Amino acid sequence: MDTILWDAINAKIRTTDIAGAVEHLEYLLAQEKHPHFIELIGADFSNSASDILSEINEFIKDCQSRFELKAVYLEMNGFDINPDCWYFDLFGYDEYSDIQTDADWLCDWRSTDWPKVVLHGLESVQTAFEQYHRNELWKDDVFETPYEIAELLVLCKFMALIESALKGVRDKDIPIIATAHDFDIFAQF
Repeated sequence: MDTILWDAINAKIRTTDIAGAVEHLEYLLAQEKHPHFIELIGADFSNSASDILSEINEFIKDCQSRFELKAVYLEMNGFDINPDCWYFDLFGYDEYSDIQTDADWLCDWRSTDWPKVVLHGLESVQTAFEQYHRNELWKDDVFETPYEIAELLVLCKFMALIESALKGVRDKDIPIIATAHDFDIFAQF
């Protein structure tokens, strides 16, 4: 793992420079000698921002009818090893703590099960991840860096989708946190 890269991307996300993180990662991916994952450059999720916002608002409304909602957590599935379907889950909390210093509270959500939101538009990238694992490309060092960049880039593109959606009308008093399963880089809106 390239900790310098991960730390640099985390620093951009912490300052909500998601666009800067995407731009930096796309630049790095374009510099790689092997073209695997190249279809990520310039590609985005195609889900409508208004549909994503509507789903989040419906979730918030449902949670608020059941308990005092203090935070919402959006978690994309483990996309790198589950290329068949990319989606995110929604979780509601009656407690909130600073996500940058303590993420343990994310294990104790209060919301009921909510339907997952399937992500569209990066199906060719899903295929690239599937080929990477099926063909055991991870055994060849030439794929290590592009794979790592691609993981971070998919994460950042998910965060960019959420950021775009949240520009619409929503309850700004409720922090919304987004990441992917098993990642410790969190965007907070």
